Amino acid sequence: MRTLLTALIFVLVGINFSYASSAQAGKSHFEAANTFTVKVRSSVDYPFVPDYMGSFSGAGFLIRRDLGWIATNAHVASQNPSSLSVAFKGRRFVDAELVYVDHLLDFTVIKIATEDIPDIAQDAPLDCESEPVVGTPVGAYGHPFGLSYSGTRGIISGDRYRWDRHWVQTDAPINSGNSGGPLINLDTGRVLGINSATFSKRMSEGIGFAVPMPQACRVIELLERNIDPSPPYIPVNFAADEETEIDLVVAVAYEKQPVFWSLRSGDRILSLAENTDEEFTSQAALMHALRGKSGDVDLLIERAGKTETVSVPIQTRANLLDRIGVHVSGIVFGKQSMKDDELANPDGLLFIHNVKRASKGSLAGVEHYDYLVSVDGQTIKEPVALCNHLKAAHEAQKKIRLVTQRGSWEHYRSQTTYFSHEIKVSNVRLVGPRAPEGCGET
Repeated sequence: MRTLLTALIFVLVGINFSYASSAQAGKSHFEAANTFTVKVRSSVDYPFVPDYMGSFSGAGFLIRRDLGWIATNAHVASQNPSSLSVAFKGRRFVDAELVYVDHLLDFTVIKIATEDIPDIAQDAPLDCESEPVVGTPVGAYGHPFGLSYSGTRGIISGDRYRWDRHWVQTDAPINSGNSGGPLINLDTGRVLGINSATFSKRMSEGIGFAVPMPQACRVIELLERNIDPSPPYIPVNFAADEETEIDLVVAVAYEKQPVFWSLRSGDRILSLAENTDEEFTSQAALMHALRGKSGDVDLLIERAGKTETVSVPIQTRANLLDRIGVHVSGIVFGKQSMKDDELANPDGLLFIHNVKRASKGSLAGVEHYDYLVSVDGQTIKEPVALCNHLKAAHEAQKKIRLVTQRGSWEHYRSQTTYFSHEIKVSNVRLVGPRAPEGCGET
């Protein structure tokens, strides 16, 4: 009996010691996070999809002190902020600027002047190699609901593929203000993810998501080498298999994208021919493997039960920082390149990214996500040309008439509905991170 009690005491002591050690490690890792975690604030006046107008705040963390680089979420910084600023703990906010934006990953690199980085600040230790292991203790660090530099604990709950992206799933509470902050491995102290999202608290409990650090690290590595890490064109659509969650069976290959892949319906993309050990299970994995590549790449595919190698051309999509749009009367127009444009937008019409509430455009009935068919009877497909047309109308004090197009089943034997809007012109300008003043050159 005494032996059993002695053994039980040792077990309990071991459990308590293990818990205490884990708690102490977590404390030290959270303390270390104070040296690399920052606050991020942004405001957006002229948003492009999927951003919104307004003011936003979140977190970020230092990744390259020598360059002033800070990692955060794309939805925190946005792709066209009117203002962007960063503050280290105990410091005032300083101006920041975009280095790179990636909505596929919900990942952004921003930078500040290196002289604005405090002496105690250090680069976050990044885990760029490890795959998520269920049960690993983790801590989400950030500023939930304005509670600055707060840490929450939990575990890794899984490795998930949702919304065309891979995520680290965690039950560590992630709330508004945590976005962009580090998800820290409390065993090692290394950052294994970027806090990004959570299911609605009304619908769930303890389901949060973070950007996997290996995917973000790939982007950082390419930026360090001065290579554009923007996602490549994938000129095919896939038929998702909800049972196996494998979605790389080709449904259709598009012919009017900047590149064409000689794939057929029913083909399944397996891997890169040069690395057959890493088999793809998702489009996100395929795009991750193709980042930074150019020219022809050999893919291993399965076609009619046989394995074949197919050479496909790789071209990087346009960098989001180079996007230029047009603002007029509360409306933001711009290009929106989609892989199925030859079906949804075969004429290359400009897209309506945003319509400000209570603006002249909103009162005229213009809605975001519609397409611009014509302006005063003219089809204008380039932002600069549209800007100059609108500017001329404004100088002549003339109203403009827009015809817009929307996908709809409201009319007999038609999938499209058209609308006419008469609008008084105001505040005409090109918009975008690198847009010139006014309307630029014709």
